[in-house]
Amino acid sequence: MQTAIQKAPSLEIVQSLNQTVLSVLGETQIQGFERAFRMAEAIAKLQEILTPEVMKPIMNLQGNRLGFKTDKDRNRDGSKGPGYPMEIVRNCLIEAVLYGLQPSGNQFNIIAANMYATKEGCGHLLSKITGLDYSITPQLPRIKDASAAVVMEIEWTIGGTTKKKSLDVPVRVNEFMGTDAVLGKATRKARKWLFDTVTGVELPEGDIQDTDATVVGSKINETPTLEDLQLLFDNKKALLSPDEMANAERIINNKEENSYSKLLKLLQSK
Repeated sequence: MQTAIQKAPSLEIVQSLNQTVLSVLGETQIQGFERAFRMAEAIAKLQEILTPEVMKPIMNLQGNRLGFKTDKDRNRDGSKGPGYPMEIVRNCLIEAVLYGLQPSGNQFNIIAANMYATKEGCGHLLSKITGLDYSITPQLPRIKDASAAVVMEIEWTIGGTTKKKSLDVPVRVNEFMGTDAVLGKATRKARKWLFDTVTGVELPEGDIQDTDATVVGSKINETPTLEDLQLLFDNKKALLSPDEMANAERIINNKEENSYSKLLKLLQSK
Protein backbone atom coordinates (compact mmCIF):
# COMPACT_ATOMS: atom_id res chain seq x y z
CA MET A 1 0.00 0.00 0.00
CA GLN A 2 1.44 3.37 -0.96
CA THR A 3 1.84 6.11 1.64
CA ALA A 4 0.42 9.49 0.69
CA ILE A 5 3.09 12.16 0.19
CA GLN A 6 2.77 14.83 2.84
CA LYS A 7 2.63 18.34 1.43
CA ALA A 8 4.90 21.05 2.78
CA PRO A 9 3.17 23.96 4.54
CA SER A 10 2.28 26.98 2.42
CA LEU A 11 4.76 29.79 1.89
CA GLU A 12 2.60 32.01 4.09
CA ILE A 13 2.89 29.58 7.02
CA VAL A 14 6.64 29.17 6.55
CA GLN A 15 7.15 32.93 6.45
CA SER A 16 5.05 33.36 9.59
CA LEU A 17 7.17 30.77 11.40
CA ASN A 18 10.40 32.49 10.35
CA GLN A 19 9.11 35.94 11.31
CA THR A 20 8.06 34.68 14.74
CA VAL A 21 11.51 33.23 15.40
CA LEU A 22 13.23 36.39 14.16
CA SER A 23 11.08 38.49 16.49
CA VAL A 24 13.17 36.98 19.30
CA LEU A 25 16.52 36.28 17.65
CA GLY A 26 16.61 39.58 15.78
CA GLU A 27 16.12 41.70 18.89
CA THR A 28 19.47 41.23 20.60
CA GLN A 29 19.24 44.43 22.68
CA ILE A 30 16.04 43.70 24.60
CA GLN A 31 16.46 42.26 28.10
CA GLY A 32 14.55 41.54 31.29
CA PHE A 33 10.76 41.49 31.25
CA GLU A 34 10.58 42.79 27.70
CA ARG A 35 12.60 39.81 26.44
CA ALA A 36 10.60 37.41 28.63
CA PHE A 37 7.29 38.68 27.23
CA ARG A 38 8.65 38.60 23.67
CA MET A 39 9.79 34.99 24.21
CA ALA A 40 6.45 33.95 25.72
CA GLU A 41 4.60 35.57 22.80
CA ALA A 42 6.82 33.75 20.27
CA ILE A 43 6.31 30.38 21.98
CA ALA A 44 2.53 30.81 21.98
CA LYS A 45 2.55 31.89 18.32
CA LEU A 46 4.71 28.93 17.24
CA GLN A 47 2.47 26.51 19.14
CA GLU A 48 -0.53 27.99 17.33
CA ILE A 49 1.06 27.77 13.86
CA LEU A 50 2.60 24.31 14.31
CA THR A 51 -0.67 22.41 14.07
CA PRO A 52 -0.67 18.61 13.72
CA GLU A 53 -1.07 19.08 9.95
CA VAL A 54 1.95 21.40 9.72
CA MET A 55 3.97 19.08 11.98
CA LYS A 56 3.45 16.01 9.75
CA PRO A 57 6.33 16.77 7.34
CA ILE A 58 8.57 17.77 10.27
CA MET A 59 7.95 14.42 11.95
CA ASN A 60 9.63 12.80 8.92
CA LEU A 61 12.87 14.53 9.97
CA GLN A 62 12.92 12.61 13.25
CA GLY A 63 15.56 9.89 13.43
CA ASN A 64 17.48 11.18 10.41
CA ARG A 65 20.85 12.97 10.34
CA LEU A 66 19.39 15.31 7.74
CA GLY A 67 16.82 16.26 10.36
CA PHE A 68 17.37 15.51 14.06
CA LYS A 69 18.29 12.37 16.01
CA THR A 70 16.68 11.09 19.22
CA ASP A 71 17.36 8.46 21.86
CA LYS A 72 14.30 6.55 20.62
CA ASP A 73 15.42 6.07 17.01
CA ARG A 74 16.45 2.44 17.63
CA ASN A 75 15.35 -0.41 19.86
CA ARG A 76 17.88 -2.54 21.72
CA ASP A 77 17.81 -5.14 18.95
CA GLY A 78 18.79 -2.51 16.38
CA SER A 79 15.34 -2.28 14.81
CA LYS A 80 13.63 1.04 14.10
CA GLY A 81 12.40 2.67 17.30
CA PRO A 82 9.14 4.49 17.96
CA GLY A 83 10.56 8.01 18.09
CA TYR A 84 8.79 10.70 20.10
CA PRO A 85 5.15 11.80 19.81
CA MET A 86 4.31 15.03 18.04
CA GLU A 87 3.78 17.09 21.20
CA ILE A 88 7.29 16.41 22.49
CA VAL A 89 8.87 16.96 19.08
CA ARG A 90 7.01 20.27 18.72
CA ASN A 91 8.11 21.51 22.15
CA CYS A 92 11.76 20.57 21.50
CA LEU A 93 11.61 22.09 18.01
CA ILE A 94 10.29 25.40 19.37
CA GLU A 95 13.02 25.48 22.02
CA ALA A 96 15.68 24.70 19.41
CA VAL A 97 14.67 27.37 16.90
CA LEU A 98 14.36 30.03 19.60
CA TYR A 99 17.96 29.29 20.60
CA GLY A 100 18.85 29.91 16.95
CA LEU A 101 19.26 26.27 15.87
CA GLN A 102 17.94 24.96 12.54
CA PRO A 103 15.28 22.21 12.28
CA SER A 104 17.52 20.24 9.86
CA GLY A 105 21.16 19.18 9.65
CA ASN A 106 21.19 17.37 13.03
CA GLN A 107 21.68 20.64 14.91
CA PHE A 108 19.73 19.38 17.89
CA ASN A 109 18.86 16.02 19.43
CA ILE A 110 15.96 14.92 21.62
CA ILE A 111 17.10 12.96 24.68
CA ALA A 112 14.76 11.98 27.52
CA ALA A 113 12.15 14.28 25.91
CA ASN A 114 14.47 17.31 26.17
CA MET A 115 16.29 19.36 23.52
CA TYR A 116 20.10 19.32 23.34
CA ALA A 117 22.35 21.21 20.92
CA THR A 118 24.76 18.98 18.95
CA LYS A 119 28.29 19.62 17.68
CA GLU A 120 26.79 20.84 14.40
CA GLY A 121 24.31 23.03 16.27
CA CYS A 122 26.96 24.62 18.47
CA GLY A 123 29.06 25.30 15.37
CA HIS A 124 26.08 26.95 13.69
CA LEU A 125 25.42 29.19 16.69
CA LEU A 126 29.08 30.23 16.88
CA SER A 127 29.05 31.11 13.17
CA LYS A 128 26.20 33.56 13.81
CA ILE A 129 28.05 35.59 16.48
CA THR A 130 29.05 38.87 14.87
CA GLY A 131 32.79 39.51 14.89
CA LEU A 132 33.76 36.15 16.36
CA ASP A 133 36.76 34.35 14.90
CA TYR A 134 37.87 31.13 16.60
CA SER A 135 39.82 27.92 16.27
CA ILE A 136 39.59 24.69 18.28
CA THR A 137 42.56 22.31 18.06
CA PRO A 138 42.40 18.90 19.80
CA GLN A 139 45.41 17.20 21.32
CA LEU A 140 45.80 13.39 21.29
CA PRO A 141 42.98 11.73 23.30
CA ARG A 142 43.89 9.92 26.53
CA ILE A 143 41.66 6.84 26.48
CA LYS A 144 41.36 4.29 29.29
CA ASP A 145 38.58 1.73 29.66
CA ALA A 146 35.20 3.53 29.62
CA SER A 147 36.53 7.07 29.83
CA ALA A 148 38.72 9.46 27.90
CA ALA A 149 39.99 13.01 28.12
CA VAL A 150 41.11 15.41 25.42
CA VAL A 151 42.83 18.76 25.83
CA MET A 152 41.14 21.18 23.43
CA GLU A 153 43.15 24.30 22.61
CA ILE A 154 40.64 27.12 22.06
CA GLU A 155 41.61 30.51 20.69
CA TRP A 156 39.07 33.20 19.88
CA THR A 157 38.96 36.85 18.91
CA ILE A 158 36.00 39.16 19.39
CA GLY A 159 35.81 42.91 19.74
CA GLY A 160 39.52 43.21 18.96
CA THR A 161 40.50 41.05 21.94
CA THR A 162 42.10 37.61 21.55
CA LYS A 163 41.91 34.98 24.28
CA LYS A 164 43.13 31.40 24.68
CA LYS A 165 41.98 28.47 26.78
CA SER A 166 43.30 24.93 27.27
CA LEU A 167 40.15 22.99 28.09
CA ASP A 168 40.60 19.44 29.43
CA VAL A 169 37.41 17.73 28.24
CA PRO A 170 36.21 14.43 29.76
CA VAL A 171 34.43 12.04 27.38
CA ARG A 172 32.48 8.90 28.20
CA VAL A 173 33.56 6.00 25.98
CA ASN A 174 31.64 2.89 24.95
CA GLU A 175 32.68 -0.08 22.85
CA PHE A 176 31.29 1.44 19.65
CA MET A 177 33.53 4.47 19.80
CA GLY A 178 36.75 5.07 17.90
CA THR A 179 39.13 8.02 18.08
CA ASP A 180 37.05 10.10 15.65
CA ALA A 181 33.96 9.72 17.84
CA VAL A 182 35.90 10.73 20.96
CA LEU A 183 37.23 13.83 19.19
CA GLY A 184 33.74 14.62 17.90
CA LYS A 185 32.24 14.60 21.40
CA ALA A 186 35.15 16.66 22.74
CA THR A 187 34.69 19.18 19.93
CA ARG A 188 31.00 19.59 20.77
CA LYS A 189 31.84 20.25 24.42
CA ALA A 190 34.52 22.75 23.44
CA ARG A 191 32.15 24.57 21.08
CA LYS A 192 29.46 24.65 23.74
CA TRP A 193 31.95 26.03 26.29
CA LEU A 194 32.98 28.78 23.88
CA PHE A 195 29.37 29.70 23.07
CA ASP A 196 28.46 29.82 26.78
CA THR A 197 31.55 31.94 27.51
CA VAL A 198 31.10 34.45 24.69
CA THR A 199 27.32 34.91 24.96
CA GLY A 200 26.64 34.28 28.63
CA VAL A 201 23.82 31.94 27.55
CA GLU A 202 24.23 28.35 28.74
CA LEU A 203 23.14 25.73 26.24
CA PRO A 204 21.77 22.39 27.49
CA GLU A 205 24.52 19.73 27.63
CA GLY A 206 24.51 16.44 25.74
CA ASP A 207 23.75 14.84 22.37
CA ILE A 208 22.59 11.50 21.05
CA GLN A 209 26.10 9.98 21.06
CA ASP A 210 25.98 10.09 24.87
CA THR A 211 23.16 7.52 24.84
CA ASP A 212 24.35 5.19 22.06
CA ALA A 213 25.62 2.58 24.52
CA THR A 214 22.32 2.27 26.35
CA VAL A 215 20.16 2.44 23.23
CA VAL A 216 22.02 -0.26 21.31
CA GLY A 217 23.12 -2.26 24.33
CA SER A 218 26.48 -2.70 26.02
CA LYS A 219 27.39 -5.68 23.81
CA ILE A 220 26.57 -6.92 20.34
CA ASN A 221 25.65 -10.59 20.19
CA GLU A 222 27.27 -13.19 17.93
CA THR A 223 24.81 -12.46 15.11
CA PRO A 224 24.85 -8.64 14.86
CA THR A 225 22.30 -6.70 12.89
CA LEU A 226 23.27 -4.59 9.90
CA GLU A 227 22.47 -1.47 11.96
CA ASP A 228 24.89 -2.62 14.71
CA LEU A 229 27.68 -3.13 12.19
CA GLN A 230 27.03 0.19 10.47
CA LEU A 231 27.23 2.08 13.78
CA LEU A 232 30.41 0.28 14.85
CA PHE A 233 31.95 0.76 11.40
CA ASP A 234 31.15 4.51 11.39
CA ASN A 235 32.93 4.95 14.71
CA LYS A 236 36.00 2.84 13.93
CA LYS A 237 36.62 3.23 10.20
CA ALA A 238 39.44 5.72 10.85
CA LEU A 239 41.36 2.85 12.45
CA LEU A 240 41.03 0.46 9.48
CA SER A 241 43.62 -0.21 6.79
CA PRO A 242 42.60 0.42 3.16
CA ASP A 243 42.01 -3.31 2.60
CA GLU A 244 39.98 -3.64 5.82
CA MET A 245 37.95 -0.58 4.85
CA ALA A 246 37.17 -2.00 1.40
CA ASN A 247 36.13 -5.39 2.83
CA ALA A 248 33.95 -3.79 5.51
CA GLU A 249 32.20 -1.55 3.01
CA ARG A 250 31.59 -4.51 0.67
CA ILE A 251 30.08 -6.63 3.46
CA ILE A 252 27.80 -3.80 4.66
CA ASN A 253 26.76 -2.50 1.24
CA ASN A 254 26.09 -5.98 -0.15
CA LYS A 255 24.47 -7.19 3.10
CA GLU A 256 26.69 -10.29 3.22
CA GLU A 257 25.09 -11.81 6.31
CA ASN A 258 27.49 -14.79 6.38
CA SER A 259 30.36 -12.33 6.98
CA TYR A 260 28.70 -10.22 9.68
CA SER A 261 30.28 -12.09 12.62
CA LYS A 262 33.74 -11.94 11.05
CA LEU A 263 33.42 -8.20 10.48
CA LEU A 264 32.14 -7.73 14.02
CA LYS A 265 35.27 -9.35 15.47
CA LEU A 266 37.51 -7.18 13.30
CA LEU A 267 35.79 -3.95 14.31
CA GLN A 268 35.72 -4.84 18.01
CA SER A 269 39.46 -5.56 17.90
CA LYS A 270 40.23 -1.98 16.85
